[in-house]
Amino acid sequence: MTSDRIDTYLDDMLDRLEGTPAERRRMLSEAEAHLRDSADAFERGGMDADAAQSAAIAAFGDAPTIARVSNRRKPAALLAAFVRAAAQLGVYGFAAIGVAALLARGLALVTSVQWVYGAPTGYQFTPAQCAHWLAVQPGASNCHTAAAMESSDDSFLFVLAAAIIGLVVAGVILAMLRLARRYPLGTASRLPRNVVAAIGATAFLGAGAALVAAGAANGIARGVWGQGVLYTDGVVALIFGVVFLIRFLRTIRPVSAAAA
Repeated sequence: MTSDRIDTYLDDMLDRLEGTPAERRRMLSEAEAHLRDSADAFERGGMDADAAQSAAIAAFGDAPTIARVSNRRKPAALLAAFVRAAAQLGVYGFAAIGVAALLARGLALVTSVQWVYGAPTGYQFTPAQCAHWLAVQPGASNCHTAAAMESSDDSFLFVLAAAIIGLVVAGVILAMLRLARRYPLGTASRLPRNVVAAIGATAFLGAGAALVAAGAANGIARGVWGQGVLYTDGVVALIFGVVFLIRFLRTIRPVSAAAA
């Protein structure tokens, strides 16, 4: 028996199916078994092999409709998938914050604390602000230096907070994954990898470009504190964005002419 029509139909369906690889394989296996049984029945009724396969496909339904029905998810499953994806992206976000804060501290060692963390040149502190900065940083010689040193110290708190929150979120995700394996609820609740990668690439690349642009603009207008922080945050965000973009590009598969 020729299998051209059924194979073409299954290739078309594969391009349209969503879900995990295991889910798509299971759906294709069930569809192929049904189609071949149906085609055999039509052949026993007197049809030739090609006509029997066409009749089996017509009785089963067109690939777009079957794939659309298979791709449907219950609201609770969709919500779980979005929460899981958001948590995963959140872990990367907190990691980016921590890496950027550490990079900024390193940059301050080779440039200056003032450029990385400090107020722009010409910024006028009020007497109360000046007294506060000098009180919390008694080793500083002036208000600008004291403010920059305090901002540098605060960055350590950002690193610590990002690490703690990231570890907590990662722990929750791992616990959920273990529970899902131990108590499966049927269809896995997860967004397609290409969707998560596309969201991550868009968010990180967009944020990175905006931060680098803000750093460059601040070098001209000098209206925002911490020009160096803007650059380090932007560079780290761009790096994370490129990683997500590469992951997204790796998920792209050629679409067959039947699915176009």
